[in-house]
Amino acid sequence: MVPKRIEAMVMDAGRHPVTLGTDALRALDHDVKQAEASTLFVLGDENTLRQALPELLAHVPALRDAETIGVAAGEASKSLGVCQEIWQHLTVRAADREALLINLGGGVVTDLGGFVAGAYKRGIRCMHVPTTLMGMVDAAIGGKTGIDLGGVKNLVGVFHDPLGVYVHGPFLRSLGKRELLNGVAEMIKHGLVRDADHYESLREAPLHDLDALSPLVQRSAAIKAEVVKADPRESGLRKLLNFGHTIGHGIEAYSWEGGQRALLHGEAVALGMIAEAWLSWRQGALPRAACDRIADHLLSLYKPYALQGDEHHRVIELMRNDKKNSGGQFRFTLLTGIGSARTDAVVTAAQVQEALEYYRLLVRG
Repeated sequence: MVPKRIEAMVMDAGRHPVTLGTDALRALDHDVKQAEASTLFVLGDENTLRQALPELLAHVPALRDAETIGVAAGEASKSLGVCQEIWQHLTVRAADREALLINLGGGVVTDLGGFVAGAYKRGIRCMHVPTTLMGMVDAAIGGKTGIDLGGVKNLVGVFHDPLGVYVHGPFLRSLGKRELLNGVAEMIKHGLVRDADHYESLREAPLHDLDALSPLVQRSAAIKAEVVKADPRESGLRKLLNFGHTIGHGIEAYSWEGGQRALLHGEAVALGMIAEAWLSWRQGALPRAACDRIADHLLSLYKPYALQGDEHHRVIELMRNDKKNSGGQFRFTLLTGIGSARTDAVVTAAQVQEALEYYRLLVRG
């Protein structure tokens, strides 16, 4: 329990709290001490260990004797090989089930670290300290973990809730525009599926101004926390958060195969939201004006990704391993309006092909 003298906002995400505010790291220091871990480890990538670790240690004295574990920055670290290296490291250090792993980084680090913690000795405790906007509003909250396999994103994973998530806004100062927009995509998704006012606020906000962005970060984190509290294991309501991700994951995986630039997760989700908003219209659930408004907004923020017509089949092939599929059918979350959505909508491969063609023609002008 956070002492009253610590000025922090604590959100209830059901199976773990999310702590935000100026004293979030002081709360972390308190909670690390309370955990009475046998051994402390901090997992980060090469960027977060250089840029964020000094600030973390300055505010969290309880971690100053922790051992650091570093991985390469980027999606490639979400692999079984990297997991094996970390598990071996923990084994060599004789880490027992009372060990505590602090995951310091963006979505890659919290996805990876959560999975490592969930599987090692059938589960050790962990805490997440997200350092990216994507992590703060989405990836670190909710207990989902996962690694990539065979070019399919998050194919292997478990639900493993952290003891807590600690959001320290000043970490965002180290991010460039592209990385900030990566997280904004998930914030836009939150508004589109759950809160029209939040979406409109994001449309109007100066996204380069971290002070202006701060209350919107809090709102997005609150939306994610509310949804996962109501549906921690994604049996119903939590599926709303999949909007943009079915096509987005396929495009993201395709971009890793080369030919063009590799997309960040949020960039691929933005593309996916454009295509899936069109599918929402195609199935009669979303007015065309709303579909066009969403597309115009996202295209104003995210650089187009040129897809040729003969590449669509490969994207669809990659989508066939999506976890949301059921009975051999694609299952989508589609919009019913700005601020509302429905889950488990059946979409055919032919309709996905049409949506990808819509996007191709849209960005070609």
